[in-house]
Amino acid sequence: MNSTFDMMEYCAANATKKDDASFKKILTCLSDDNWRVRYAAAIALGDRKDPNAVDALVQVLDNEDKAPLFSQPKLEGGAHAGSNVPFSVIFPKGTTEATKEAWRRRGRLIQAACLALGNIGKTSPKALEKLHRYTTDQKCDYSVRAASCKALGQLASPESLPILEKATKDEEWCTSCEARKAVKKILK
Repeated sequence: MNSTFDMMEYCAANATKKDDASFKKILTCLSDDNWRVRYAAAIALGDRKDPNAVDALVQVLDNEDKAPLFSQPKLEGGAHAGSNVPFSVIFPKGTTEATKEAWRRRGRLIQAACLALGNIGKTSPKALEKLHRYTTDQKCDYSVRAASCKALGQLASPESLPILEKATKDEEWCTSCEARKAVKKILK
């Protein structure tokens, strides 16, 4: 299991197994140098729904909070979302590969960890604190805000209600929609 693809495939193939060996190997993948492997591991841990993964997912969020996530390069060409019109991403001269990877990663890993925490259905105070912050932090990509709203809805913690009510007013539709759905789940 040497290549990035092999490790990602391992995570996907073992996502719903309940044995300790595959759980430990997926946890190891969660700290891999390659963000794509960490992403696959976060998704797999969410699919496993094992509460023992909560602390490791919070550690991923801690690490991602310290990493550069947004470096928007210039785009040439373009069209509406879902279009097949070609466009080029032009990074400023001297942009490092690490910065390019940070742009590619953007909020994807945080989004995957948030959704995994929601799928697990149990949380910790630190995880809840992070989800609350992501829900309304306008510096976060909208997909991160929407994912944290969805996760908070799955966790259905009454203490999340004020944060989610604030998020229902988010200008971005996906975020406000997920916040409204989460509020309904909590009020049931």
